[in-house]
Amino acid sequence: MKKIFILFVSFLTVSSCNILEPDPLTSLDANEALVDGASANAILLGAYSRMQNIYYYGLEYVLNNDLIADNAVYQGFFDNQLEIDQRAVPFTNLFVTQAWPNIYRVISIANLLISEAPGIEDPLFSNRDRVIGEAHAIRALAYFDLLRLYGEFYDPSSRFGLPLFLEPIENNDFNLIPNLPRSTVAETYNQILSDLNEGISRLEGFNDRGRVNFWAALSLRARISLYQENYTQAFQDADRVISEGPFSLLDNVFDIYEATEPTAESIFEVEYNDQDQSSFNTYIIRRDEYNVDTDLLEAFEEGDDRAELFSFSRNANRSSKYPDNTNANNAKVFRLAELYFIRSEAAVFRDNNPNAGTEDLNMIRSRAGLGDLGNFASINDYIDALLQERRVELNYEGHRFYDLVRFDKIDEVLGMPDFRKVFPIPRDELQVSDGILEQNPGYEGI
Repeated sequence: MKKIFILFVSFLTVSSCNILEPDPLTSLDANEALVDGASANAILLGAYSRMQNIYYYGLEYVLNNDLIADNAVYQGFFDNQLEIDQRAVPFTNLFVTQAWPNIYRVISIANLLISEAPGIEDPLFSNRDRVIGEAHAIRALAYFDLLRLYGEFYDPSSRFGLPLFLEPIENNDFNLIPNLPRSTVAETYNQILSDLNEGISRLEGFNDRGRVNFWAALSLRARISLYQENYTQAFQDADRVISEGPFSLLDNVFDIYEATEPTAESIFEVEYNDQDQSSFNTYIIRRDEYNVDTDLLEAFEEGDDRAELFSFSRNANRSSKYPDNTNANNAKVFRLAELYFIRSEAAVFRDNNPNAGTEDLNMIRSRAGLGDLGNFASINDYIDALLQERRVELNYEGHRFYDLVRFDKIDEVLGMPDFRKVFPIPRDELQVSDGILEQNPGYEGI
C-alpha cells in the first residue's frame, strides 16, 4: 500500500470548490492546520474536491461502468478506454492505476477528520457533529466504490476485499505507513456499514444536496443492503427516503439533466460549475470515448420519452444527459428513481413474490410515458424486467455493469469470463507492497 499513500501527497490539497462554502484552505499540511472549526470545514471540502477528480466522479468512475457493459462504445484513439470497451483490462490500464490512489485520497482526508475533529477545542465549532458525520459517510461511500471496482463485492465469503486504511498519517510521514493486506469482503462491508451508521446518526436534519447528507447516507445504506441481499434493511431505507424525504420525481425526465443545480429528484450530486468543471460533456459530446451503443438504443420501447435523451452527430450516437457545454454538469450519485428500483427489488426478494415490486417499476415507467407492466410469472421474469427498467432509466449514470455482476449476467450478456467481474489491482501497488497485496484471481498473468 505504500505507493497509495506516497501519492496522497505530502500535504492534503484541498483546492477551492467554488460551489462549496466556506472557502477551503490550499496546500495544507493538515496535521498542523486542523486546529479549529473553520479549518475542519475547509479540510472537509477537500474531500469533495477529491471526489471531483476525473478518475472518480468527474468522469471515469461513472462512465466506464457503461463502457465495459453494453451501453457505451469507444470510437477514439486512447488505450485507456479502448481496453475497457474491449473488456480486456490489464493491471496497467490508466483508469485502474489512477482510480485506486485518487479514491484513497478521499479516504485519507476522512480519516484525519474522524480522528482529530472530536478533540478540537473551539467553542465556535458548532457543526462538529455534522463534519464528523459527513467524514464517516464519505469514507463509507469511497470504500464501497473501491470495493465494487477492485473487490469481490458480490461474494460475502470472499477473502478479496480491500486494504482498510483507517488512521491519519502521523506528521505526514509516509515512511511510517505499513503495507496493508487485503481484508475480506465481509470485513470490508462491516467497516463500510460501521462508518455509514455513524454518519447517519450524526446527519439527521442535514439536506444539502451537494453534500453527503442524511438522505444520501440512507440511500447508500439501501444500495449496500441490496448488494448484500439484506432485503429488509434495503426496503426500509429506500421506503423512508421515498416516503419521508423532501424529494419528488420530476414530471419531465428532461428536466433532470437540463438543470446544472440539483433538482427535486436529486438526493446527492457531486457538483461542478463553469470554473470547477466535470468532463462529461467533453468526452461524450465533443469527443468519441463514450458513444452510445446501438444495443442501448434498441432497448427502448416505442413511446419511451427517455429515448429522446440521445442524439446523432458526427457519425455517432451521443447521450444528452450532460448537455452543458461549459462542463457544469453534475455527477448524479443518488436520485430518487434509483430508490424506487431498490424498494421494488427488495420487496420482491424479501417476500419471494415476483409481483411485490411492480408498482414501483410502473412509477418510473409512467413518468417516461409508458404503460404499466403486468404480472410476472416468476422471479426470473421480474429480474429481466428490472434490469431492463434500470438500464433505460439509469444509463450513463454508473450502474449497468454492477447490475449485471450482481445478477451473474456478465457471461450471458457481455460474453465476459467470471474473473472480470472486478478490475485488477494496479501493477504499481502490487510492486511496492512487498508481496503483501494480493492480485484478484484470474489476473495473475495478465
